[in-house]
Amino acid sequence: MSDAHILTTEKLVMQFGGVTAVDNVDFSLKEGELRCLLGPNGAGKSTFFKCLTGQLTPTSGTIKLRGADITGWNTHDIVNLGVGIKTQVPNLFNGISVYENIRMAARRKHLKPMAKEKAEQMMEKCGVSHLARREVGLLAHGQRQLVELAMVLAEEPPLVLLDEPAAGMTGDERDRLADLVLETARSAAVIVVEHDMAFIRRIAKFVTVFNRGAIFREAMIDEILSDRAVQEIYLGKQADVAA
Repeated sequence: MSDAHILTTEKLVMQFGGVTAVDNVDFSLKEGELRCLLGPNGAGKSTFFKCLTGQLTPTSGTIKLRGADITGWNTHDIVNLGVGIKTQVPNLFNGISVYENIRMAARRKHLKPMAKEKAEQMMEKCGVSHLARREVGLLAHGQRQLVELAMVLAEEPPLVLLDEPAAGMTGDERDRLADLVLETARSAAVIVVEHDMAFIRRIAKFVTVFNRGAIFREAMIDEILSDRAVQEIYLGKQADVAA
């Protein structure tokens, strides 16, 4: 992992009327780093994620990608910079097949013959090859999650942002997802926002905990899970179970 930062925020603020959802957040992510964002509902982590991905325009502060200011850019333009984004609700073309969804994503980076090969590779890697000809709109939620992840990875982005990727998955699907995240982190920087503590414990190294819109603590996962203040205030009973 390089010491250079791929993503930084400085004094990032997001307000909704009189409510401050993100409060002067200074955040940095190194090239090739895997970071998990934790916190209870309303802590600000999802709003922070939406600012990073162009779903929301911050009230103030800056977001920089490899030193370039991308504050207020829309999601499409951020993706074109080489950022892979997976939101909570899978963003798929329901009327076409799994293969065609992934091939279309691969075509954003690869020429047609390579896109076909990359789509097949990603289906195999994400465990959806057996669904290749199935119409995406007919799939279960966990399957749709894996298909969208395959689409994101097909573009080989240097930065991958995942918002609750394990939601709605079976145990086997979560296991596959954990392996995929860890493998992806060998060649890309990754941010994962997630509530599933068993899943987080499996993939996490360094963790950022949010509370009331601000960063409460940043530390290695074992330190976070053994911190009573984090357990009692931010993670509740889930932390005790995961520990």
